[in-house]
Amino acid sequence: MQAIIVCVYYLVALISALIMVKSYKKNTDISIKIGRFMLANLLMIIIYSINFLTDHYQIMSVANSISFSLLDIEIIVFLDFVYFLTGREKKPNKKITELIYFFAIVDIISMMLNPLLGHAVEYIPVGFYEMSILKLIPKWPYHMHIVFLACIIACIVILLVAKCMETPKLYWKRYYGFLFCAILLILTNAVFLCGFFPITIDISLLIYSIIGILMYVSTFHYLPLVTSKITRNVILYYINDPLILFDYEGKLAEYNVYMSSIIPDFDFEIGKTRMEDFIEAGKFPRLKGVEKKQEFEWKTIIDLETKVFQCKFRAIRDQKGRIVGRLFLFHDVTSLKKAYFELEKSMIYDSITGLYNKRSFYTQIPQWNDDRYWPISIAVCNVNGLKAINECYGTIKGDEILQKLADVIRHFVEEDIFVAKIDDGDIVIVLENTKQKEAANLLEIIKNSMVEHDVDQPIQIEYGIATKEEKEVTIEKVLQDAKTSMQNKKMLIDNSASSSLVDSLKQTLSESDYETEEHVERTRIMAARLGRAMELSDADIGKLELLAVLHDIGKVAIPHHVLKKQESLTLEERMIIQQHTVKGFRIAKSSPELSDIAECILSHHERWDGKGYPNALTGEEIPLLARIISAVDSYDVMVHDRPYHTAIGVKEAILELRKCMGTQFDPYVIEKFTAMLEAEIKEDTEIETETETEIDTNTEKDTNTDKKL
Repeated sequence: MQAIIVCVYYLVALISALIMVKSYKKNTDISIKIGRFMLANLLMIIIYSINFLTDHYQIMSVANSISFSLLDIEIIVFLDFVYFLTGREKKPNKKITELIYFFAIVDIISMMLNPLLGHAVEYIPVGFYEMSILKLIPKWPYHMHIVFLACIIACIVILLVAKCMETPKLYWKRYYGFLFCAILLILTNAVFLCGFFPITIDISLLIYSIIGILMYVSTFHYLPLVTSKITRNVILYYINDPLILFDYEGKLAEYNVYMSSIIPDFDFEIGKTRMEDFIEAGKFPRLKGVEKKQEFEWKTIIDLETKVFQCKFRAIRDQKGRIVGRLFLFHDVTSLKKAYFELEKSMIYDSITGLYNKRSFYTQIPQWNDDRYWPISIAVCNVNGLKAINECYGTIKGDEILQKLADVIRHFVEEDIFVAKIDDGDIVIVLENTKQKEAANLLEIIKNSMVEHDVDQPIQIEYGIATKEEKEVTIEKVLQDAKTSMQNKKMLIDNSASSSLVDSLKQTLSESDYETEEHVERTRIMAARLGRAMELSDADIGKLELLAVLHDIGKVAIPHHVLKKQESLTLEERMIIQQHTVKGFRIAKSSPELSDIAECILSHHERWDGKGYPNALTGEEIPLLARIISAVDSYDVMVHDRPYHTAIGVKEAILELRKCMGTQFDPYVIEKFTAMLEAEIKEDTEIETETETEIDTNTEKDTNTDKKL
């Protein structure tokens, strides 16, 4: 019997060791908690099993004391796991947590001193089959030990019950096992430790092993299985569109009842029907292979009626890129197609320009998501001052100008190029298989032709271009980028209303502050270079340039004597100065042309560590463009003389920027910025070296020529 009991305990210890190793290998927060629990359980089983291997009273007493101490540790780790399991890892009360750890430390010390003092529990050797086991005679410190463990288990039960109350029933099974084991622990500890029944050995250790197994299974196996079940039910029974799934070998794995309605004569047999036969039966002419994601239209005849389906095909891959399945999902778009064709005749064209209208443009978007058309460049152009023309000369005059622009565009673009008039007089030109540079050349021709079209009253237009080359970028995003690019250009041209606003604000700021036009221009150019180095979009670079010019516009509302003061500012004066970000935000927000950069103006004095103003934002809470301007503006101030400081060298400025990474500045922005600056320094050095070498070579040639002469 002794050998059997020892084998059972060591088998459980082996299981605990295996789960511990597997948990630590996963190296996640939750797996480390499981690993700690199983480590404590493993040690507790091994140490407690000493009772079965020796009759030495003192050794058995020490083993029991260590087991009691490890039990405290294990139950606290269990509580920590339950906090994580129930989603309350960030909610435990700090004082309660400190109190639990305090009692645990006191209890562990008390249990460890028991073999010397015998103050907590005494032992009486009793026979158990052919073994001698120590029977416990508890004293009040030991009763406190029991109460402490019972309180922790009660907390665990409460947490699990509360989680079940707020969780769908489908997931309750994940918590049933822990609830059952927790209650069973209370009963077994009461039975064994309080002597209600004559149970000689501690079987609660086996229950803790079961808890550890439940921890591992519920974390790494149970939830994925439940989620997979839910997903399967949703796909097969709650999606009304026909769906069919093939496995990695191309055999039928799943399908729903709607599939048989669109291909009625096909034999759907799970595990036998092959994908090649399905494709042949369906006759999908627009399906381009079965290796990549794609969408296509598919027409079929059902009950003597032509049906049109939008088919989505997905090649499902695992983490290593291997195909594990192929999915076809069909959506009936027949009614939508009919409605489109009925409306197309009367609504497809714009009544003023004769170009396609906004509705037509958005209807065409799905086809441009096909990579056959990439790179696809979208250009948005608009007549400068069209709103003012309509106000001064009437909308008839404005419509005539739009008609002229449409005529010029038709003259220079091919017939199959899609051109549409959308909002606010914006005309969109969609150039398939065209890179941005080629599109820009075409738009420059159109722009120059518009100026030459009417010599007496030259019409000027501005345009913006964005290009789609990746599937993640939507056509809508490309269109918005093109619009933003156009609007930013309008802000910087000399003859636009937007430019007049910017020039006026720049002039007012120049008169109010010591900032010079040279500083503003340097900052703008540097910010644009950094934006390109960071691979920002053209639209963001345009915003960045505008922000560089106007980020301090709020200073126009700051008292002149405070701005010009060269002595140290008082606390009150400093607070007044800090208000310029809020005032600048209000100025920009009140102007539609500047509203896009209002948040960046507000945040350009925020710091990465949260010590900036006005809102003490931290990290990526601060808009990226504001983080860039903060760095660029600080750099320009450092390397140029100011009334309040003398300029430092570029290398010193680079060191200062890096010194402030993670505190004042965004580390990523500074890394990109300083790398750009160092590259420019290196390039300038190489140019100087090449120039000196060329001069030396020419001098040497002249010397040799003189010698020959």
